[in-house]
Order: sequence, then C-alpha cells, then structure tokens
Amino acid sequence: MPENQIEEVKGRTDIVAIIGERIELKKAGRNYKANCPFHGEKTPSFMVSPELQIFKCFGCDAKGDVFSFLEQYEGMEFPEALKYLADRAGVKLQKFQGGESSEKERLIEVNTQTLRFYNYLLLEHPVGKKALDYLMNQRGLKKETIQEFSLGYSPESSYSLKKFLVDKKKFTPSEVERAGIGIVRGSNLYDRFNGRVVFPLFDHRGNSIGFSGRVLPWDKRETGKYINSPETPLYHKSNVLYGLNLARGLIKKKKTAIVVEGELDLISSWQAGIKNVVAIKGSALTEEQVKLLSRFAQRFILALDSDMAGDAATRRGIKVASDMGVEIKVAEISGGYKDPDEAARGNIESYKKDLIGAKVIWDFLIDSVFARNNAETGSGKSKISKEITPILSEISDKIVQAHYANVVARKLGVPLDAVSEEIAKDQKVSTGAPSGIEEKTEGRTKREVLEENFLKLAFFDDPKTLASKEISVLIKLPLNVKLIEEYKKFSDGTTFKISEFGKNLPRELFGGFSKMVLLEERDLSEKPEELKKELELVKKELKILAVKEKLEILQSQIREMEEKGDKNKLLEAQNKFNKLVKMRSTYEKENGSGIILNED
Repeated sequence: MPENQIEEVKGRTDIVAIIGERIELKKAGRNYKANCPFHGEKTPSFMVSPELQIFKCFGCDAKGDVFSFLEQYEGMEFPEALKYLADRAGVKLQKFQGGESSEKERLIEVNTQTLRFYNYLLLEHPVGKKALDYLMNQRGLKKETIQEFSLGYSPESSYSLKKFLVDKKKFTPSEVERAGIGIVRGSNLYDRFNGRVVFPLFDHRGNSIGFSGRVLPWDKRETGKYINSPETPLYHKSNVLYGLNLARGLIKKKKTAIVVEGELDLISSWQAGIKNVVAIKGSALTEEQVKLLSRFAQRFILALDSDMAGDAATRRGIKVASDMGVEIKVAEISGGYKDPDEAARGNIESYKKDLIGAKVIWDFLIDSVFARNNAETGSGKSKISKEITPILSEISDKIVQAHYANVVARKLGVPLDAVSEEIAKDQKVSTGAPSGIEEKTEGRTKREVLEENFLKLAFFDDPKTLASKEISVLIKLPLNVKLIEEYKKFSDGTTFKISEFGKNLPRELFGGFSKMVLLEERDLSEKPEELKKELELVKKELKILAVKEKLEILQSQIREMEEKGDKNKLLEAQNKFNKLVKMRSTYEKENGSGIILNED
C-alpha cells in the first residue's frame, strides 16, 4: 500500500468526527475530552486534538491517530481500518497484498458464502423443508424474521458443503477448517454443523465471523443441544454479543440494552417488537461483552436464568459494568414462562412488564441469597454471610455499598458494624487489584510547569518569540530546548501551522509536544490580547525563577567562602548577590501577577 494513499486517507479524515460517532466528546478549549473508552473512569482524562489529529488518555496512556483508535476501539486491523476510512473519504485504494489481514478477509468471505449456502438450503431447497417447518410452526418464527437473521440449515451429508465451498467457490479445505466450519480428516472435509439449524454469528460491524448450530428434535445423536464455532482468528466467544449488529442503533437510541441468554430468546423478543436486545454467547456475561455493550448504552437489563445472573463469572462482568457507571437491573420472567423465548411468544405484555419492573442488580442478588437460605438459624446466617459479603464488597460506590450493608444487617437482624467488618475483611484480600485509573499527576517542579506553559502559549500566539536569544537563556529543560531547535529548523517565515509542525517532529519529541497541546483546555485563539498578556506574565515568572536559581547557587558559594575566609571573593559574590536581589525585586514589582504564585 503506497504511503501517499495512507496520508491521503488520513488527510481527508476528521478524527473528532470518527471518535465522536462512538463516544460522547465535549469541547475543552481547542481540544475535546471524554471519559476514556478503554478503561473505567469517572473523571474525563481522554483528550482528542483536531489540530494534531491524535487522541491520548492521561489515565491509561492509550494514544494514537485515527487508525490506532479504530484498531483499539473496534478491533480492526490496520488494512481494515484503512479501507473503512477510505470508503468514507471517497479514496479508491490499491489492493492490499498479503499478510494476516488478507487471511482475515478471506475467512470472512468463507463465512459469508457458507451462511448464504445454509440460508438457501433452509428457505429454498427441499432438504431444509422439515427444519423450516419446525422453526415456523413449532418455534413461531415468521419467514421475514428467518430472512432478517439469515438463519440456515446444514444438511446431514457433508458432501454438499465441500462441493459448494471447495469445488465451486475455490476455498481450500484448510481455509474452511480455519474458519471453524469444517473438519479436515485425511482427504475428507466434514461439516461441523451437519443436521442442525444454523444461526450465523456477526461482529458488531456486521462481519460474518462464525456459527451456532442447534440440534433438531428428531435428531437422535448423543450430542449437545447447541454447538458454536471454535475459537478462530475471527470468532472469540467471550467478545461476541449475538444480534448486536442489528440492535446497536436501537440500543443507542433507547439508552438501554436487554441481555438474554440464547439466540431464540433474542429472535422471539425481536419478532414481538422488543428490538434493543442482545444475547450472550457462553455461560456468563463477560468483561469483554460488558465493555463492548457499554459503548452503546449505560443501562443493561438482564433477562437471564437466575443462576447465571448470580454466577461468579457474570458477577465479574457486573462489577466491570458498575465501575464504568453502567446501571444494571435483572428482570424475572413471570407467568410460568421459563425464558424470554416462551414469554415473547406467550404473553408479550407480561414480558414487557417484567422488563419494566426489573430489579436493581444488588437487590436481586441479595434477595436470591436470602431466598435460598434460612436467615433465622445460625448456620443459615453463616451461609448468607459467605455468599453475600463478596457481593457487597464488589460495590465500588461507597454510599451504595453502605445502603446495602444496612439492608443486609436489617434482614439478618445483626448490628451494621458486623456486616461492615465482614466487607472490610473481604476487601483486604483483594486490595492488590487495581481500581479504575484516574489521571496520574506526578509532582512537577515550578520550572517544568512554567516552561510547558510558556511553550504552549507561544505555539498558539507567536511562535517567533521562541527563536529569540532572551528565550534561549530562559528555557533549560532538554525536551523544551529540542522543541525550540525543531521550531527554528521548521520555521521558514510563512504562517505557522501547529498540525504541520507536529507532523514533522521526530517521534521521540512528539509525545511530549502532544501532551503539552492536549492538556490545554482553553481556546487560546478566542482572546488574543489576553493570550499575549499571559505569555508576558509567564515569561516574567521564568525570569524571576532564573534569578532565584542563581541566588540559590550564590548562597551556597558564599557559605563556602565564609568557611575558607576568602574575603575578596566573598565581597565580589555578595555584591553580585545584592544585584540579583534587586533584579528579582524589580521583576516582582512589575504590574500584573503570573499564573504561578510567587514562591518565597
């Protein structure tokens, strides 16, 4: 891929627009800020610069350009991100050759052709008629719904799959196996999903990445009810939410995601009109699924089996969600229905009421523990304590935790202190785990703060001032000295563009420069007179600091001369010291005060 094509795509892309479509950005001066999408935080430390076309989180140190954002946030590989942005920008790319991503695209195509094959057999071919009758008549699915979810049927014989994928579409047996569809044994290729109704699996962008196959009632084989694609370069079970590719827009609009367990739970809910719904893959709501889903909604309603909602793996996902500020509730299915599939087909109004009346997750978990144990006996209280203490200790909001500690103490009939002590003991065990990382600010010297502020103000107001001899004496820190040297090399007397300057900086300097620019949360161009005034004030503070540093050195030298009794040098040093004191006094008496308070 020619470098100039990459730069063309980048030049036609606005990083603020791309990131702003995915997370909520707020203007912060010349930049934009948000809560970081890559780690849990409550104070925004994620900054985006439209001028430099970069992002950086000052909490977890995630950073980069628009390509690396899509790679980190969407899980795209570079060629995939490049193609996505090129399509948006109207840039026609030369074909990318070779590499891992070419294989990924090839495997997506294997999956796409396979789902079309299965779908055709279910809807159009006699071999799928019995399976279609089962879905429509026994499971209550409409033909439009089957088409919308691209459901299919895998024939009992593997011959037709091999004939279609290998002989007709020219995929190799190893590609079919690598996609998780077939199993190669010698010269034979076996269909992993043979004799099953097939549910294609997609990532949230709509790429076909795998399949889930459900056994049919008349199948007498001793096999599991469901089988999923194995882990492949495309499919990772813990990352996938079934139906998110179709539901994400509605989830974002309603700001609520309903989470169910199985494909048919989701499809029946969708068909009945509840469309802001996804299904988990596997036996727990994972941390990865929580992080993915939280991009689209800050409220989850779990309509899962009650045991699953309380299981340890799901609780880890719940804790991650809670730490990210996601509100989680649990809906209990009433009316004698065992799952959302039955409820959606049996009594949709009752199902909707169950969802509307969902309990806050902590209330649900506490109630379920008490329902399983006798709170009147000593042994029952002990069992409740062992189950409930880890739950309470996972509540990161201390006010919410205190509320539920009170609830549990009241239900158990014990003092609040007893419950609080058990929570504290449990938390001591897990103190090694890092909590949500907020912005880390290490102690900095006055010189570091002043020099950074001066360069930042100068770059935005009048970069020419950086080339003056006066400034070359005042700026001493290596990074800032090198930035000024780069400016002198870059400057050609034309209009200074900070974006072009940043683009031409050596890699080792760009990090410090971008941090300087991103931390500025004011639009310094709005009030140029105030900007010039502040620049002069910071320069004055640097002059005062330079004098104070010289005074500190002289004080040390004078003490040595006094000890040695060197009167001539002592007198000379004292005169120099007095001149510096007067100079400092003159600077400090000038009108105005700096942005950094004077130190005595």
